[in-house]
Amino acid sequence: MVNIGIAGLNLHVFAYVTDVGYSTIVAATVLSIIASTQLGSTLIWGFASERMAIRFSTMAMFLVQSAGLALVLISSHLVPLYAGFFFYGIGLGGSWVLQEIIWANCFGRMSLGVVRGLGIFVTYSFGAAGAPFFGFVHDLTGSYQLSFISFGIALVFSALLSLAVRTPRQQPAAIG
Repeated sequence: MVNIGIAGLNLHVFAYVTDVGYSTIVAATVLSIIASTQLGSTLIWGFASERMAIRFSTMAMFLVQSAGLALVLISSHLVPLYAGFFFYGIGLGGSWVLQEIIWANCFGRMSLGVVRGLGIFVTYSFGAAGAPFFGFVHDLTGSYQLSFISFGIALVFSALLSLAVRTPRQQPAAIG
């Protein structure tokens, strides 16, 4: 669900930062912050996934992303902008790790290839719609605010939905 927002935000974040009045250097720095925190946080999310239920670590990931995005939206100052995208990037790094664990836990290794293949097709299809959607909303409203707020709401909703994820129990093998 949030892949529309991830692709849309990641493509339009540079334009957003310059639209709110910052230089291209600041916008480029924001992109570097997102990329470096995304990469650097994967170990943290892997560690968290081994110490708590995957649904709770996934919920935390979405909430960290949404808190970062909220920080970006509520202030026009530079430090909250950097801090917000710092937290957004940390949360984004969890999606690489936690998503794979959920797929493996819920569908097992026997069907993981087919399930992931179909899942990636659907996920990337939604992701491909994100960039045009953010651009369309910007063209209609003259701002990225509505699309960023919608993405933040989708992140919070996804956090709540992640609590519903339950790992299926293995059925005992039939004898006979």
